[in-house]
Amino acid sequence: MRTDNKINGQPNDAGSEGKVERHVVETRLWLQILNVHRVIYTDLNTALADQFGLSVPKFDVLSHLYRYPDGLALGELSRKLRVSNGNVSGLIARLGKDGLLGKENAQTDRRSFRAYLTEHGRATFEAALAVHREVVSRAMASQSSAQIDMLTEGLRSLSTGSGRDKQSGDIADDIKD
Repeated sequence: MRTDNKINGQPNDAGSEGKVERHVVETRLWLQILNVHRVIYTDLNTALADQFGLSVPKFDVLSHLYRYPDGLALGELSRKLRVSNGNVSGLIARLGKDGLLGKENAQTDRRSFRAYLTEHGRATFEAALAVHREVVSRAMASQSSAQIDMLTEGLRSLSTGSGRDKQSGDIADDIKD
Protein backbone atom coordinates (compact mmCIF):
# COMPACT_ATOMS: atom_id res chain seq x y z
CA MET A 1 0.00 0.00 0.00
CA ARG A 2 1.22 3.53 -0.75
CA THR A 3 2.41 5.57 2.18
CA ASP A 4 2.79 9.03 0.61
CA ASN A 5 -1.00 9.45 0.27
CA LYS A 6 -0.63 10.78 -3.32
CA ILE A 7 -1.10 9.25 -6.75
CA ASN A 8 0.24 11.18 -9.74
CA GLY A 9 0.66 14.17 -7.44
CA GLN A 10 -3.00 14.10 -6.44
CA PRO A 11 -4.28 13.50 -2.91
CA ASN A 12 -5.29 9.90 -2.33
CA ASP A 13 -7.79 8.59 0.18
CA ALA A 14 -5.67 5.45 0.57
CA GLY A 15 -3.31 5.08 3.45
CA SER A 16 -5.85 5.44 6.21
CA GLU A 17 -7.43 2.37 7.75
CA GLY A 18 -10.61 1.40 5.91
CA LYS A 19 -10.08 3.69 2.91
CA VAL A 20 -9.92 2.32 -0.63
CA GLU A 21 -6.91 2.90 -2.85
CA ARG A 22 -7.49 5.45 -5.60
CA HIS A 23 -6.99 2.97 -8.44
CA VAL A 24 -9.89 0.93 -7.06
CA VAL A 25 -12.32 3.85 -7.07
CA GLU A 26 -11.05 4.92 -10.51
CA THR A 27 -11.73 1.42 -11.81
CA ARG A 28 -15.18 1.40 -10.23
CA LEU A 29 -15.99 4.72 -11.91
CA TRP A 30 -14.70 3.43 -15.27
CA LEU A 31 -16.81 0.27 -15.00
CA GLN A 32 -19.88 2.30 -14.04
CA ILE A 33 -19.39 4.59 -17.06
CA LEU A 34 -19.17 1.49 -19.27
CA ASN A 35 -22.30 0.02 -17.68
CA VAL A 36 -24.35 3.20 -18.14
CA HIS A 37 -23.16 3.43 -21.76
CA ARG A 38 -24.06 -0.22 -22.42
CA VAL A 39 -27.55 0.09 -20.91
CA ILE A 40 -28.50 3.31 -22.72
CA TYR A 41 -26.80 2.29 -25.98
CA THR A 42 -28.63 -1.05 -25.99
CA ASP A 43 -31.99 0.60 -25.32
CA LEU A 44 -31.36 3.23 -28.01
CA ASN A 45 -30.18 0.69 -30.56
CA THR A 46 -33.22 -1.50 -29.94
CA ALA A 47 -35.74 1.36 -30.15
CA LEU A 48 -34.16 2.91 -33.27
CA ALA A 49 -33.84 -0.46 -35.01
CA ASP A 50 -37.39 -1.55 -34.16
CA GLN A 51 -39.02 1.69 -35.25
CA PHE A 52 -36.77 3.01 -38.03
CA GLY A 53 -34.30 0.30 -39.04
CA LEU A 54 -31.48 2.49 -37.72
CA SER A 55 -28.50 1.66 -35.55
CA VAL A 56 -27.01 4.22 -33.17
CA PRO A 57 -24.09 4.83 -35.58
CA LYS A 58 -26.53 5.44 -38.47
CA PHE A 59 -28.52 7.81 -36.26
CA ASP A 60 -25.30 9.68 -35.42
CA VAL A 61 -24.53 10.19 -39.12
CA LEU A 62 -28.06 11.48 -39.75
CA SER A 63 -27.77 13.74 -36.70
CA HIS A 64 -24.62 15.41 -37.99
CA LEU A 65 -25.93 15.79 -41.52
CA TYR A 66 -29.18 17.26 -40.17
CA ARG A 67 -27.17 20.15 -38.72
CA TYR A 68 -25.51 20.80 -42.09
CA PRO A 69 -28.20 21.08 -44.79
CA ASP A 70 -25.56 21.57 -47.50
CA GLY A 71 -23.94 18.30 -46.46
CA LEU A 72 -20.50 17.42 -45.18
CA ALA A 73 -17.37 16.07 -46.81
CA LEU A 74 -16.47 12.53 -45.77
CA GLY A 75 -13.34 13.61 -43.88
CA GLU A 76 -15.17 16.31 -41.97
CA LEU A 77 -17.98 13.93 -41.06
CA SER A 78 -15.39 11.39 -39.88
CA ARG A 79 -13.76 14.00 -37.63
CA LYS A 80 -17.09 15.09 -36.18
CA LEU A 81 -18.10 11.48 -35.51
CA ARG A 82 -14.59 10.62 -34.26
CA VAL A 83 -14.36 7.52 -36.43
CA SER A 84 -12.30 6.47 -39.44
CA ASN A 85 -13.15 7.40 -43.03
CA GLY A 86 -13.71 3.69 -43.71
CA ASN A 87 -16.38 3.45 -41.02
CA VAL A 88 -18.14 6.53 -42.39
CA SER A 89 -17.94 5.23 -45.97
CA GLY A 90 -19.75 2.04 -44.98
CA LEU A 91 -22.42 3.91 -43.04
CA ILE A 92 -22.96 6.35 -45.91
CA ALA A 93 -23.29 3.49 -48.40
CA ARG A 94 -25.92 1.75 -46.25
CA LEU A 95 -27.84 4.98 -45.54
CA GLY A 96 -27.74 5.84 -49.25
CA LYS A 97 -29.11 2.40 -50.12
CA ASP A 98 -31.93 3.06 -47.65
CA GLY A 99 -32.71 6.35 -49.42
CA LEU A 100 -31.85 8.45 -46.35
CA LEU A 101 -28.96 10.38 -47.84
CA GLY A 102 -27.44 11.38 -51.12
CA LYS A 103 -23.90 12.10 -52.30
CA GLU A 104 -22.47 14.61 -54.71
CA ASN A 105 -18.94 15.30 -55.84
CA ALA A 106 -17.21 18.11 -53.99
CA GLN A 107 -16.74 21.18 -56.15
CA THR A 108 -13.12 21.62 -55.11
CA ASP A 109 -11.98 18.00 -55.43
CA ARG A 110 -13.74 15.57 -57.77
CA ARG A 111 -12.23 12.61 -55.87
CA SER A 112 -14.18 13.48 -52.73
CA PHE A 113 -17.86 13.96 -52.14
CA ARG A 114 -20.32 15.52 -49.76
CA ALA A 115 -23.10 13.54 -48.13
CA TYR A 116 -26.44 15.20 -47.44
CA LEU A 117 -29.84 14.17 -46.12
CA THR A 118 -32.64 13.44 -48.54
CA GLU A 119 -36.15 14.58 -47.64
CA HIS A 120 -36.85 11.01 -46.53
CA GLY A 121 -33.68 11.10 -44.42
CA ARG A 122 -34.67 14.39 -42.82
CA ALA A 123 -38.16 13.13 -41.96
CA THR A 124 -36.78 9.84 -40.64
CA PHE A 125 -34.22 11.63 -38.50
CA GLU A 126 -36.81 14.00 -37.02
CA ALA A 127 -39.04 11.07 -36.04
CA ALA A 128 -36.06 9.08 -34.71
CA LEU A 129 -34.88 12.09 -32.71
CA ALA A 130 -38.12 12.06 -30.74
CA VAL A 131 -37.54 8.38 -29.89
CA HIS A 132 -33.89 9.09 -29.03
CA ARG A 133 -34.93 11.84 -26.63
CA GLU A 134 -37.56 9.60 -25.05
CA VAL A 135 -35.12 6.73 -24.46
CA VAL A 136 -32.42 9.00 -23.00
CA SER A 137 -34.98 10.82 -20.86
CA ARG A 138 -36.30 7.53 -19.51
CA ALA A 139 -32.74 6.45 -18.67
CA MET A 140 -32.11 9.72 -16.80
CA ALA A 141 -35.50 9.89 -15.06
CA SER A 142 -34.12 9.00 -11.64
CA GLN A 143 -31.72 11.95 -11.71
CA SER A 144 -32.58 15.58 -10.97
CA SER A 145 -31.52 18.30 -13.41
CA ALA A 146 -28.89 19.37 -10.87
CA GLN A 147 -27.51 15.82 -10.69
CA ILE A 148 -27.39 15.59 -14.48
CA ASP A 149 -25.53 18.92 -14.66
CA MET A 150 -23.07 17.72 -12.02
CA LEU A 151 -22.46 14.41 -13.83
CA THR A 152 -22.02 16.23 -17.14
CA GLU A 153 -19.47 18.63 -15.66
CA GLY A 154 -17.58 15.79 -13.98
CA LEU A 155 -17.38 13.78 -17.19
CA ARG A 156 -16.44 16.89 -19.19
CA SER A 157 -13.62 17.49 -16.73
CA LEU A 158 -12.43 13.91 -17.20
CA SER A 159 -12.43 14.15 -21.00
CA THR A 160 -10.78 17.56 -21.25
CA GLY A 161 -8.44 16.96 -18.29
CA SER A 162 -6.78 14.10 -20.13
CA GLY A 163 -5.69 16.53 -22.84
CA ARG A 164 -6.92 14.14 -25.53
CA ASP A 165 -10.21 15.88 -26.21
CA LYS A 166 -9.04 19.50 -26.47
CA GLN A 167 -8.48 19.65 -30.22
CA SER A 168 -11.89 18.29 -31.15
CA GLY A 169 -13.84 20.26 -28.57
CA ASP A 170 -16.53 19.03 -26.28
CA ILE A 171 -19.00 16.77 -28.06
CA ALA A 172 -21.77 17.95 -25.72
CA ASP A 173 -21.35 21.52 -27.00
CA ASP A 174 -22.98 20.44 -30.28
CA ILE A 175 -26.30 19.89 -28.48
CA LYS A 176 -28.34 23.09 -28.52
CA ASP A 177 -31.91 22.04 -27.76
